[in-house]
Amino acid sequence: MRRNKHRSWLSVFLLVASFLVGPSLAMAHDLWLNIDNHCPMVGEKTTAKVVFGHNYPYYDILIKRDSLSGFSYLCPDGKMRELENTWEDIQGDRKGALAGEISCDQEGTYIVTAYRKSKGDKEKVTSEKYGKSIVVAGKGSKNVNQVFGHRIEIVPLKNPAEVKAGEAFPVRILFEGKPLSTFVYATYAGYYSEDEPFPVAVRSNEEGLAQIKMSQPGTWMIVSNHKVDFSASLTLEIK
Repeated sequence: MRRNKHRSWLSVFLLVASFLVGPSLAMAHDLWLNIDNHCPMVGEKTTAKVVFGHNYPYYDILIKRDSLSGFSYLCPDGKMRELENTWEDIQGDRKGALAGEISCDQEGTYIVTAYRKSKGDKEKVTSEKYGKSIVVAGKGSKNVNQVFGHRIEIVPLKNPAEVKAGEAFPVRILFEGKPLSTFVYATYAGYYSEDEPFPVAVRSNEEGLAQIKMSQPGTWMIVSNHKVDFSASLTLEIK
């Protein structure tokens, strides 16, 4: 009986500790994608910008092209394309974003992805940052829930064009390809608070599923962290 009580108290302690640690991890720098136009017309181009910071959607530390492990996008036909025309959008000392063009010459859903991997050493921990964003030209939801195999990944389970403000947007969190129960945060462009860094904070269940309430229209970022410096983000627009 005493052993069972000890296990019960230990479970409570670990649960409380996870809630205390979780929000602090969310304050770390993350990598995300700002998209100039999430809903372009077929045949138009839009710009994706890789941002490394902690205050969405504002620029922070400029990431160089050669420091990224990948910067590409999945087309509606299932083919991957590299962002070829890239440039540095500099906005001050060490501040800015790496920008690149996306050609939306097909109707349907495009998934833009960028990520950076850094090996650890005696002065810094191993770090892997992954960012994805959803762009929809015309109509179509094919490939919206495509899994890219990132170490940690946020997989959208619905086309954001089908979600209205006030409704929930479903996602699945994966770590090394398996469902992960962890904290999931979300914020929108224009959000400000002196007390809360994110207006939405939920936890994915054992199947990695989480429902993010999109309280208002606009561009949103969903982010999740694991093992201190592995993080994934997903940006999208809600009409």
